[in-house]
Parts: sequence; structure tokens; C-alpha cells
Amino acid sequence: MEVKTLKRKWARISIALWYLGLGLSIVVSGLFGDWLEEDFGLPASGIMGFGFGLMLLGIVLWHGMSRCPCCGERGRGKSWVYRKTYCSRCGHVLPFDDGPVHEEEAPLDRRARFRLKRGWARLVLALMIAGLACMAAGVLVFNLLMPRPRNEEELWNAIETIWAIRDAGIYAVLAGIAFLAAAGVLTRRLKCPCCGQGLAAPWQGRDQVRWCQSCGAALAFEDELEYE
Repeated sequence: MEVKTLKRKWARISIALWYLGLGLSIVVSGLFGDWLEEDFGLPASGIMGFGFGLMLLGIVLWHGMSRCPCCGERGRGKSWVYRKTYCSRCGHVLPFDDGPVHEEEAPLDRRARFRLKRGWARLVLALMIAGLACMAAGVLVFNLLMPRPRNEEELWNAIETIWAIRDAGIYAVLAGIAFLAAAGVLTRRLKCPCCGQGLAAPWQGRDQVRWCQSCGAALAFEDELEYE
């Protein structure tokens, strides 16, 4: 039976769309937003939205074009050049058209097996949820609570409220960034002890085994590592 290979070109297109959208969202709209609005009449918010759309398109494109031939998992192994990558769900090597279709791999029951601490996963997940919630709250504060004065008199009457809402939104966003940064630092506790590259998912279930995408080792939490 012929093995269906993954196309490297789709991975590259997805990566290019992601970084192009990131550049438009942060660099162009953030640094040159006023200049674009004053000289060219281009709204910075529209450019930022278009950039986020490109980033989302890159993610959706790769999920649509990538599929593990063994288990059907999508969105794995995205890289610009070929490197040996294991599927995190089934543990088999992902076949790409710019690499060997059939690669030697150790049987699943002979792979290195590691048990990680569940407490670190719960802490990382809690920090991620708190960070996203704070950032969402900050954005909602700006958009829903910020007064919109129609003239200069209303502006001066509401200036203290505007400053208070602005500060609350900024602090909420900064708190969210701090929580997400802390979660990113603590993810090192969830990395594969064998190669230091693969990562166990913080939301990984009690009976789930996640395979390191770099070396193929089995990652589970505490004493939950079992083979059928």
C-alpha cells in the first residue's frame, strides 16, 4: 500500500502566511499605524485584523493539508526544511515528500518512557487560562467601557474616567502577558527528558500518552504510562 506523503510546500506556505500576518499585526500597524492613517488613509485596526486573518489562514491551511497516514492527526511536523518528526498521537514517523518515505523506527513498546509530574501540568494550564482571561478582559474594557466623547467639553468631563479605564485595561493586558510568560517558563518542566525538545501537553488526559515529536519517546504523567 502506497503511503501518502505530506507536502513540504504547504508547510512553507503556512509558515510564510503566519510570519507575514505577524509582521502586519505588530510591526506595521503598531509602529507605523499613525503614519499609514495620516498619509495613506489606511486604518491600523484594519491592517491588524488582516494580519490576524493571515495568521489564522496559515494555521487552517496546514491543518487542512497535513494528516498523519497512521492515525489521522493533523497539524503536526510543520517546518521549513526536512527533519525527522514523530506524530505526537501515534508515535510513528511523519512521511514528507522531501525525505525518505519509510524510515526505520523503534517499536512503540521499546521506546524510552518517561513519567512527568502532574502538578506542573496543572500549574501551567492554570497560568495559561489566567493569562488569556486577563488579556481578554483588558481588550473588553477598552472596547466596551471606554467613553466616547462627542466634543471637547464631554472629553474633559470624562477625562478621569478615560484614564482609569485605560490604566485598568493596560494592567489587565500586562498581567495576562506575565501569566503567559510564567507558563512558558514552566513548560520546561514538561519537556522530554531524553532530548529536551518534545513537550507533554498540559491538558493531557489521565489515560493518554503523548509521543515526543523529536525523538519518539513516550511522555505521560506520573504513574499513568500504560501500553495496550
